[in-house]
Amino acid sequence: MPLPLEEQVALILKGNPGEKPEFWEAVLRKLVTLLPRTDRDALACISGQFAVAARDPSWREVIGKSGLLSFLLDTVPVYYDGVFQGSHPLNKQALRVIANACVDNDENRKVVVASGKLTNMLKMFLSEDHLLPFAVITMLNVCVDYSSAQLQVSNAALSKVLIDLISGERLRACEAHLTQIMTVLELLTNHESEFKICYPRTPAALLTLAINKENRLSSPLDREIFLSICTSALSYLVNRGLQMFFIQNKHFRLLQEAFLQSYIRFETAGEDVEEETKQQLKQVQHGFVTLFADITDVEGFGDVYGIDSEEVGTLVGWLELEKFPQLQNAACLALGNLGRSDESTKKLLPRVGEGMVKILGRSVPGKVRQGERPSLQLTHAALGFAKNLAIPAANKPVLGEMLLKSGILAGLWEGFGNSQPSMMFAAVSLGRLLLVGCRENVRLVCKPVSIASDEKDENGLASAESSSQGGTATYRTNLDLLYRSATGSPNEDPTKLEAARAVVSAVCRVLSQDPGVLGSSGELEEFYKTHSDIIAGSFTTMLTQAKWPSVKSDAITVLALMASQHPEGSNMALKVVEDTAAEEGVLKALVKAATGDDEMVGKFLGTGDNRVEELEEEKQGKNDEEKETKEVSELVQGLGLEPQQANAQAQKQPERMVKVDRENALVLIAMLLGMFKDQMSPARRRLVEAVLERGGELVVKDREGTSQV
Repeated sequence: MPLPLEEQVALILKGNPGEKPEFWEAVLRKLVTLLPRTDRDALACISGQFAVAARDPSWREVIGKSGLLSFLLDTVPVYYDGVFQGSHPLNKQALRVIANACVDNDENRKVVVASGKLTNMLKMFLSEDHLLPFAVITMLNVCVDYSSAQLQVSNAALSKVLIDLISGERLRACEAHLTQIMTVLELLTNHESEFKICYPRTPAALLTLAINKENRLSSPLDREIFLSICTSALSYLVNRGLQMFFIQNKHFRLLQEAFLQSYIRFETAGEDVEEETKQQLKQVQHGFVTLFADITDVEGFGDVYGIDSEEVGTLVGWLELEKFPQLQNAACLALGNLGRSDESTKKLLPRVGEGMVKILGRSVPGKVRQGERPSLQLTHAALGFAKNLAIPAANKPVLGEMLLKSGILAGLWEGFGNSQPSMMFAAVSLGRLLLVGCRENVRLVCKPVSIASDEKDENGLASAESSSQGGTATYRTNLDLLYRSATGSPNEDPTKLEAARAVVSAVCRVLSQDPGVLGSSGELEEFYKTHSDIIAGSFTTMLTQAKWPSVKSDAITVLALMASQHPEGSNMALKVVEDTAAEEGVLKALVKAATGDDEMVGKFLGTGDNRVEELEEEKQGKNDEEKETKEVSELVQGLGLEPQQANAQAQKQPERMVKVDRENALVLIAMLLGMFKDQMSPARRRLVEAVLERGGELVVKDREGTSQV
């Protein structure tokens, strides 16, 4: 008499399929033909046996290849007379087999997905409290590392089923399996289609659960579950559409509260926790920071949350929380996004200035102990925030007092140098913005640094009154410090270019338009004399780079202003043009701007017989140099040239900028010829005259509308 089927299965499962997988596969395939499809009670017992066996990786492969997995998928959910029998044990045991068989086994996952039974089965089983845990585990095991399963589950809108579970009356039924549910939801966000299928309220529902706002949980969340919920919420909130819904429905407070709780309730400092847990917490907190930067950049955020709103007030308060640097980081990024208009930044500055300055003050190398300094990430965020605040003209003098006169920016320039390129660029860029159009700040950075060793400020930092190094002054002014700290890198270094723009586009422009900024003309002359090297170097950097035409145009404009406004500026402009270190490059840039010709400089100032012969040919019939100079000067004067300053619209029109650059270059060259012709060599004077003549003809054509640019 044959053994009962349950006993036969027990004997089979004592085997070792790892040794002879083909044999055991054949055995199970035969067994499947004997299984009683109609005796569901017997099937439940047998399935329970295979559920235990499927914990062994060697049995998983055999269970899939033998057809047993497909057989069980066909037997559940259990129905009698068309009615779902959720309480029948076969449902549970079959789920256990499927869940265990799919652990680390893509072939079995493929079988489950190909059956087309997965999603309907899960929907049925998730509706039953006693089956819910097994359905969740099955869904997770099938979806992990298997994109096809994730997509199938997503397309079936199972995320809505899960969100209904955690936000509805059945929360207690799934409370023990929240980590697994959150992992499934996170996996679904690997597919762009999920963001269109899910509830728009999904992130808010998750964050509401994370902070336990409604006290619906039977016990407080532990760290692991909290982090899994936050990770899932952050995964959904990467989507712009969900971000907009989140903001429009005023859920931003939930995000702030969850981020705050990650510190107040779950910070691991001083606790004996595993390193993996610490890293997971840091990763989640970093994800929050990134999201704060993204979500506050959503169009319309400022309309929903005005500068005076409670949520913005919370961000302002975070700036002062030194113990929670990621909160400070998020605040800098978010508030920086809010400060996108002059009106908003002017309203923000009185509220945030002190907190922002404290962060930057503690970032100065040597200011505080190494472990107490803000991270580079926070420092960079604070610098970016300060740059936004520095754009409105009304804010510049206030920030100048906070950051320039205090020596904080000088300390950052000197401390970062070339060791932290991204930090240095941000610090130099902030300095440039503070100087643009602000005579008070220009005066601060151009004021001589004292050489007295006892004239340090209370922090020992460089300021307008003291040495940046606390002893004999290494730098003549803080402008000198800015430039020299930023220019130790190759010419193409963006930090060097930014420093050059600070010197030229900010300081030299202000001094040209308002020479009284530094006091008397003697003080201006002394400044130009002591800073001629960095001024000439800055113009050279801007004029000889080819990447940014607008930067080159700005340098030409400022040179023209300097040459035409006052004698001190004219002398400085001549030094720039005659700077022996980069004479040819600067001259070529100016001559090309005036005439469009790349080769005139070499033709007139080169060496060899060809140059002499060419000069003689060009001078034939014009032996009287004074007469020629007079004729050229009359031509230029007749054009009525004045320094041109292009507006933002003109800067977007390349053809228009060519004409602006031409006129500015001609203004500069004409002024230099008129004032310094006796100091010029014959070859240089002939070059200048030829440039003015050719450039003047082009201007005439421009004005007639016949110039082909």
